[in-house]
Amino acid sequence: MVKLYLDIGHGGSDPGSIGNGLKEKDLTLKISKKINDLLKAYDGITVKMNRSTDKTLSLRQRTDKANK
Repeated sequence: MVKLYLDIGHGGSDPGSIGNGLKEKDLTLKISKKINDLLKAYDGITVKMNRSTDKTLSLRQRTDKANK
């Protein structure tokens, strides 16, 4: 059994880089959701993400969640 944890950076009050009408937090969330959907098609892989919506998570929250 393979376990993957997608740590989606930025979010909420932290937009990351901004340019050309794009926010890094939005792109990382969209890409991670797509990766999550693609990986679900494989047997023997469990995927979890630290967020599925636009919310702020501290580094401590992210690491605690990953270590659970």
